[in-house]
Amino acid sequence: MNALTTTWRQLVRRRLWPVAVLLLAALVAVPVLLSRSAEPVAPPEPAAQAPASQSANKTDEALAEPVVAKVSATERARRRRVLGVRKDPFTPAVLKHKKKATAKKATTKKKTTEPKQQESTPSAPSAPAPTVSAPSTPATPAPKKKVYAKDSLIVRFGDATADKLDRMNVLKLAALPNDPNLEPLLIYTGLTDHGKKAVFLVDESLDSSGDGECSPHPSNCEKVELAEGETEFFDVIDPDTGDVTAQYELDLVDIK
Repeated sequence: MNALTTTWRQLVRRRLWPVAVLLLAALVAVPVLLSRSAEPVAPPEPAAQAPASQSANKTDEALAEPVVAKVSATERARRRRVLGVRKDPFTPAVLKHKKKATAKKATTKKKTTEPKQQESTPSAPSAPAPTVSAPSTPATPAPKKKVYAKDSLIVRFGDATADKLDRMNVLKLAALPNDPNLEPLLIYTGLTDHGKKAVFLVDESLDSSGDGECSPHPSNCEKVELAEGETEFFDVIDPDTGDVTAQYELDLVDIK
């Protein structure tokens, strides 16, 4: 009793007495519920068992039947037929060679017709006409195209008072006039302006005028530039008297 009273007092101090009341109620209710007996359940009816003698007879008959039975002659005749050809599994298979495809030649029927014979009338034999052969003229060879040096010029240069100027091909660093007995007045030095103009060095005794471009100044023309189709005149000045002793004309025809 001391244990119960001390326990109860501790629960009351800790305010856990409602939990103790619930536990006591559960201890009282569980035996009451278990004491109630459940409704009786009918036991299952036992299955009808066959007599032991019959089951023994069936097992003896099953054991007496052979697993492999001997086939009779009638059953051999009734054997199932299988599609295909009988084959010995131990003989090697024969390889079949592919047949080469042969091209079929198409045959065409030609209708043959008999040529009709035409009646020919006899004609008088004619004399063969004389053949006249025209005189053959020798073929003239095509003229060879002239080949010019690269950066060379085709110019006309000479006395400005002459009726016709000489046409000539001037190479680079060539002098004009092209005469060993005369002093050179112009020297062709090369091309400028992407090959569109020719440059000539001018002698100090010449006074130039025309389409060309003089440098460093027109009054002091040490170098003149000419394009295709342009013309420049050069006056020869006497250094003592200052008179014009001769005049030359330069026409630039083509730049090669």
